[in-house]
Parts: sequence; structure tokens; C-alpha cells
Amino acid sequence: MVFIDGQNLYKTSEELFGHPLCHPHLLAQHLAGPRTKNRVGCRFYSGRPSQNIPAERRKLRNFDRRMNVLRTNGVTVETRPLRYHWDWGHREDLPEPGPDVKPQKVTMHPWQRPQEKGIDQCLALDVVEFALTDLFEVAIVVSLDRDLFEIPRTVRNLRRYLQHPVRLEAAVPVPEGLESPKTISGFSHTHQITPELFGLIRDDTDYTVDDASWSPPTVPRTLDEARQAFDSSTASSETSSFQGSAGPSVPA
Repeated sequence: MVFIDGQNLYKTSEELFGHPLCHPHLLAQHLAGPRTKNRVGCRFYSGRPSQNIPAERRKLRNFDRRMNVLRTNGVTVETRPLRYHWDWGHREDLPEPGPDVKPQKVTMHPWQRPQEKGIDQCLALDVVEFALTDLFEVAIVVSLDRDLFEIPRTVRNLRRYLQHPVRLEAAVPVPEGLESPKTISGFSHTHQITPELFGLIRDDTDYTVDDASWSPPTVPRTLDEARQAFDSSTASSETSSFQGSAGPSVPA
């Protein structure tokens, strides 16, 4: 069973791969590999924007669209309301700081900053509960949140209450050209979510379009379907590039 910290995966993927979204059910299939022929259990945890804050209503609509797509593809979605607190922010783009950067003037505006609360606890408690109630043999936690690194220690402390041994694994996005695999202490194995893997499972759906233009997407159900779609897209792109570089035809 795969447990995904949605916001953590979103931010890390955007930072490393330049795109925040992927298909969780395809990631779960890859992580489970050939160890099971049954459908891989996949649970996705995320904070949910509030409909009571006008500036958040469009984000909530877009969020709910994506969560419905996840559920359609067999993912169990667990959400908790985002918490908000007033803070000062600015809308101007600022350059990266450095010794030669000139002072900048910005106008500060009050805004309600969203913050996730309880997501990591919810995920961790589910892993422990499901281990105690014999709902999985292998749990794979997708996150770089250090709070979740306590899960292996907790499960080890409760091992006398387990009906059979369980295996705990982690999965983390990693940058291109990493010299040695990234490992998370306490877990039996750490899967590497590489740029190549992310390219195969990335979700390019535009969840921000207006209501009149929105239609639930048809996404690959399996990794094989994703590979076929990826190969077809790559071949089409290469053909277009070749035709574009061929230059004008010369009449005989």
C-alpha cells in the first residue's frame, strides 16, 4: 500500500522537475512493481482550500476537480481543511538576493496565508493502524517530511502486536545526475523518483480552465498505457521537429 503526502510531493516535484503534478495511481504501480498482481492500494493526503474565503474558491474548484480524477482512478483521498492566518505579502516579483542586487521597493498587502495542519499525523496514524490491523504487508511512504521518519520506530516498538512482520519503504523525488541513491533512515528501502520516471507519470491536465471548458480527462490506467502514450507523444514530437527542420521544398 502506498501513502502519498500530496503537498510535499507537489512542492518537491515542482522544484526538481519544473512541474508539480503526477498521477498517484501510476506512481503506486511503479513502486509496488511485480510484487503483487492485485490493484495496488494508494492513499493521497492533502489539505483542502476553504470555500469560506473568496480568494480560495477558485483554488478549491481546481483542487476538487483533481481529487475527483484521483478517485476515479482508484486512489483513496484523505483531506483536512487548510488553516489560515493573516500575514503580510507582496505581489511584485523580486530578484534573487545577492551582494550586487539593488534595494527594492514593494507594497505590502495583508492576506490569509494557508497552512496544512494534521496531514502528516493523519498519514502516520493510518500506516500504524493498518499495520496493526493487518491491512498490508508492505507500506511505501512518499514524502520528505521529517515528521514521517518516526513511522519505522513506532512500528518497531509495536511489533509484538503485529499479526505478521511488515516492511516499510520510502519513496522520494531525486534530481538528475544524483551520484548515489538517496536513503531515508529507518526504512528498509528508499525508491528513487527520477526525472525519467516522473516524465512517464506526470499529469499535464489543466485543472484551472473555466467551467464551460472543463471536461474530466482520460488518463492512462496502467504503466503500460502510460508508456504507450509517452512513446507516441515522443515519436510525434520528433517527427514534427524533423519536418520543421527540413526547410522549404525546391521544385524540380
